[in-house]
Amino acid sequence: MLDSCTQLPSLPAVALRIIDASKDPDITLHEVSSIISSDPAIAAKLLKIANSPLYSQRRSLNNLREALTLLGFNASFTIALSFSLLQSLSGKNKANHENYWKRSILAASIARMLAARLHIIRLEDLFLASLLQDIGILVIQCMKESPYTGDQSKDLKHLDRIQLEKEVLNVDHSLIGAWLLDSWNLPDYLVKSVLYSHSLNIPDENQSKEDNYFHYCVNLSGTLADVWLDEHPGELLLSVLDVAKQILNIDNDEFNQLIVEIDNFLPDISSMFEMKLIGERTREQVIYEARELLLERSISSIKQSEDARRHVENIEKTSRLDHLTKGYNRLYIEELLEGEFKNASNNGWSLSLAFIDVDNFKLINDTYGHLVGDEILKSISEFFSNNIRGTDVFARYGGDEFLLMLPGSTSDIAKSVLERLLGLLKDAIKLEVKGVNLTVHVSIGLATHMEPNEFANLKDFVAAADEALYKAKSKGKNCLAIY
Repeated sequence: MLDSCTQLPSLPAVALRIIDASKDPDITLHEVSSIISSDPAIAAKLLKIANSPLYSQRRSLNNLREALTLLGFNASFTIALSFSLLQSLSGKNKANHENYWKRSILAASIARMLAARLHIIRLEDLFLASLLQDIGILVIQCMKESPYTGDQSKDLKHLDRIQLEKEVLNVDHSLIGAWLLDSWNLPDYLVKSVLYSHSLNIPDENQSKEDNYFHYCVNLSGTLADVWLDEHPGELLLSVLDVAKQILNIDNDEFNQLIVEIDNFLPDISSMFEMKLIGERTREQVIYEARELLLERSISSIKQSEDARRHVENIEKTSRLDHLTKGYNRLYIEELLEGEFKNASNNGWSLSLAFIDVDNFKLINDTYGHLVGDEILKSISEFFSNNIRGTDVFARYGGDEFLLMLPGSTSDIAKSVLERLLGLLKDAIKLEVKGVNLTVHVSIGLATHMEPNEFANLKDFVAAADEALYKAKSKGKNCLAIY
């Protein structure tokens, strides 16, 4: 279909000369100047670009030779070729193509700014690649079999245009644009850039990081341009932000800076290309929506961080708790006890530890069942947790055994606390099972580190409290024994 089309865009004569000259490694400054000067409009554009904020010159450049020296041969050729194509192709049916060229010019300028942030060296190559990424649209409009005609083409959104092309032609304009550039014998990087302009997939897995970023900048530039051309830029901003984060490691603040930078540069872009690109109201709307979006993202990120923190806290809290009694478990109190034992040893502080064991628990389990036994363990845990001091820690140690740690308590103080608890316990827990009233009793063994005994290590300290517990059991249970 393309081969039989007689109205395809063609390269202007000056563009052909520029392409041939760019392939000559021995070309001189005078020859470059002569080629570009053959088209005064192109020469004027090149000088204007060299004096633009793109190159941030402190002094004004007055002639083409100075501009060529500043820009360098490759950049000069690329910029001249860009303006030559722009001038030639946009001159035909300019009214019908106005939206196309707005998008192309915006995309090219945005790609260059994005690349500058990413420290990509080939800025002018990227400008040209992004400028030409949708040139296939101009080709399709020349075809008799074009899937879009007239006013419909102006109003189509980019993604809708691609979908329509695929439905009618089985390809989209990126493939057709690459075909055209290849037929013009343009450099391979331009053909590939256009061919893959709608895909985030890397054309060559072995290419360098800069080449990958070059590809991504072309890909993102069109969507970013649409942000200023779409009636509802919010969704586009969101999609570009997500991709920029994922593949370019650009965070929210950098993205916001980029949007502001592009917006501030829009008047200069319009001036350079002598085309009013974006109205003031549209610019204000984009900046407003970008700020709102990033604010929402920041709030959402903070909320997610808070949720994650709470989740971690819940996991940590759950890991400290005994699954049955919902009080602290052995692992947690052993960690605390290790730290308290070191503090007591280093500072000469008293530390008391009580082993608490439910009396006749095996008999209760065998007689009334494990469910009753579980209720007793829950009740014991609840009673001690609710009646100990704020500085003390109570935990289930295993089976029907519990530990009570009393930091800073001498043996006499700990004894007084435990006797008070034993007295309260007599009336605190009473269960009726099958018409029988069960009264729960416990035996307690107490040991104190530093006063009156100083233990060599934590293991000996715990063993001493355990030994005191067996002493309480042997005395007849329901009592307190001290090591």
